[in-house]
Amino acid sequence: MEQKVHHGERHYNLRIKIITVSSTRTLETDESGKILAELFKNYRVKRSLVKDDPVQILSELFIDFSEYDAFVYNGGTGVSRYDVTSTTLRKVADKQVAGFGEIFRRRSEEQAGIFAYLSSADLFIIFGKPVFSLPGSPKAQDIGAHLILELIDHIIYETRKE
Repeated sequence: MEQKVHHGERHYNLRIKIITVSSTRTLETDESGKILAELFKNYRVKRSLVKDDPVQILSELFIDFSEYDAFVYNGGTGVSRYDVTSTTLRKVADKQVAGFGEIFRRRSEEQAGIFAYLSSADLFIIFGKPVFSLPGSPKAQDIGAHLILELIDHIIYETRKE
């Protein structure tokens, strides 16, 4: 489905920070982060990795917050006690955009079945910037990245307008 330009939007040359949340992966073994970086290759991208820890999750967001236009977390959105990404981001968010997670789960159902609905994938607006949380599964990155690419220009336009 092709989206029409909405409210004078344009394509932005964005700086996106991809943050993998995992206590077992390294940047070298992080397939999900590599997939996202490839799918966002038309933007300026930096990858990083943090442990499943609320302090590390937020520190990585705020350490160079002004250098990026959007943030994409992958990992830590499941139901285990280690999955704290979305719950951590929710605590500092100005706004949660629940529709993003709903669309993500619906699009993921064909691939993951009912387990897609156990993900807390979401979109938050934090100090005026979009912060996405996606599952850490490599298969989820294609769905999540394409959804982000469909929406990002509109989100940036809306969050920046006066």
